[in-house]
Amino acid sequence: MTGEKREALLESLLLDESDLTFTPRGNPDPRLLQLVGILARQAARECYAEEVKLSRQRRKRTS
Repeated sequence: MTGEKREALLESLLLDESDLTFTPRGNPDPRLLQLVGILARQAARECYAEEVKLSRQRRKRTS
């Protein structure tokens, strides 16, 4: 994500903007979809880092 896109997203999430809306069917708010994408990538990075850490610990124990 470019710096400009990130700034635009942050500005759109400010409280003076209209509320995010969620509809289980239909057309969800694009800002909500972007936020979910950001959070999913962050969670994936953290999960991967933890798996790498555990893998290294296992190799140290077996050597």
